[in-house]
Amino acid sequence: MTDENTPDETTDEHTPDETPDQTSSHSGSTAADKGSTARARRREAALRRLDKKGPSKRAAVVFGLGAVAAVAAITAAGSLWAPDAPDMNTAAQAAQLPATPTYSVCPGMPMLPEGSEDGGDLDFSPDSSDAVSALAVAATSDLAGNIPGISYYATETDPAEQPSTTQITESLDEETQQGPPATAATDGTVANNAHYEVISDPDESGLPIALATEPVGGSPGTAAASAQYAATDGDLAGMSVAACGSAAHQHWLPGATTTTGTTSVVTVSNPSATNSTVNLTVYGEDGPIDASGASGIVLAPGQTQSMLVAGLAPGENSVAVQVSSSGGPVSADIQQHRLDGIVPAGVDTLQAATTGSNVVIPGLTIDDDAADIADGSGLDGQSPTLHVASTGSAASATITLRGPDGAVDLPTEASAIELAPGATTTVDLSGVEPGTYSVEIDADATVAASATSLAYNPAGDNEDATGNTSAIDTAYMPSTAPIRGETMVALPSVAEPESQLVLTSSEDATVTITPVDAEGQMGEEFTQEIAADSAVTVDEEASAYLVETGSNAVHAGVMVDSSAGISAMPVNTVSETGSGLPVRLGY
Repeated sequence: MTDENTPDETTDEHTPDETPDQTSSHSGSTAADKGSTARARRREAALRRLDKKGPSKRAAVVFGLGAVAAVAAITAAGSLWAPDAPDMNTAAQAAQLPATPTYSVCPGMPMLPEGSEDGGDLDFSPDSSDAVSALAVAATSDLAGNIPGISYYATETDPAEQPSTTQITESLDEETQQGPPATAATDGTVANNAHYEVISDPDESGLPIALATEPVGGSPGTAAASAQYAATDGDLAGMSVAACGSAAHQHWLPGATTTTGTTSVVTVSNPSATNSTVNLTVYGEDGPIDASGASGIVLAPGQTQSMLVAGLAPGENSVAVQVSSSGGPVSADIQQHRLDGIVPAGVDTLQAATTGSNVVIPGLTIDDDAADIADGSGLDGQSPTLHVASTGSAASATITLRGPDGAVDLPTEASAIELAPGATTTVDLSGVEPGTYSVEIDADATVAASATSLAYNPAGDNEDATGNTSAIDTAYMPSTAPIRGETMVALPSVAEPESQLVLTSSEDATVTITPVDAEGQMGEEFTQEIAADSAVTVDEEASAYLVETGSNAVHAGVMVDSSAGISAMPVNTVSETGSGLPVRLGY
């Protein structure tokens, strides 16, 4: 007989609402049954309490339980059928912004540092009887004949002073500045206009000039300017021509000298609308030089400050100055002049040089009398010189000259150099055959370079104690970036200058050149072929040039010979600004 009280045959007939003494008293009821019943009662009691408080609370609980179940279901489904990632281009894209004016700074006129004594014989006076200065401005139009609006102001030494702006060409309306590039004038014809203007003595103080060029058709306006100085007597006799260059957060100025008889003044200007904090780092023949007072220089908008390079690095044959700024970008240059006793021995402006492991100096002139000058001829001997500075690590470099017929052999001692970390060196080029060249420096580390040409000054009639009436002048050219696209060149106009445009390339290249006369009339364009590793000169009758090339290997500079002396300046393409910022999208 089977025991009817075994668990397999136990039957619980009570309902949840029955009390314990109303339920069946089968001996098979266990603690687990009692626990299950208690949980059921607690659940029912909780639900009744929720009912008393309102149906919305109970619905929320039910919804919550359902939401948890739904999320779990979605998660499980997602793990089984994950959707494909969206097709997205995460490469950097240009976010187009309104085009803005381009700003450049024209170096100030050569001036003696404060404290120079005046008076005495005019021939030996710091002052000149015929010194002149000018600002030459050249620009070309778009295809509708619109010349970009150009204005300038003189910088100030006092941060409290507010500079006054002078308009050179009329400002264009906003639509013309920011709209699409014009393809023709309103009557359907294509118009190619130009503008050339010389502003004599743009500022009585001789301080740097800030130049603003408005955009045209959403791109930077095509314009250029050069600052010029000429004098035939006084301590600053000679010729100085400098290109107006873009402000930046870093500049390298190689080629300064601080030995006896040479005065070098570094000038930093802030053309931006925000304060700049400037640090100067100085390098000499033995490497970096600890220069006090060269850091934390604060420049207000429109302010200029100058200091003697000899105060930072005295007695150096070759000094490179690195100018770095935070905040607003700045411009920088070094005004340098030399006296051999009382005889003027050159005046010029040292401009910023490009850096790299392969740099090109577009213009260098070896004068017919260079050997005599180097031998002394009654003066403290100078020679055409190459200055090279290592911008960091040690460097080995080879030097190549490019002439009209190709590469030119250098004397063995001048063809290769070694540089210690952060050091400078000079290379004497007086043994090179007379002519006009460009220089290529190929190094295994980053360098900056410049070249100094010199010649007898035709206006140098100062006589020293020995009766020598010869004087010399210098021309400084920095290493430059390649020109690209359309580039304007504003040639000097003072002291009856004869200007040569020097073009050089490491590969075969073609350059289209359009001369512009003093009235702003564009002449007939012509092409100039450049063979690889050569340098050619262009000396057409012109006040300015519009130069265009599709090559990225052409470097350009201007060599000037005038009644007051010689000079040189780099040619730079207008920098793109405000056309877009790289923006990368991703997830």
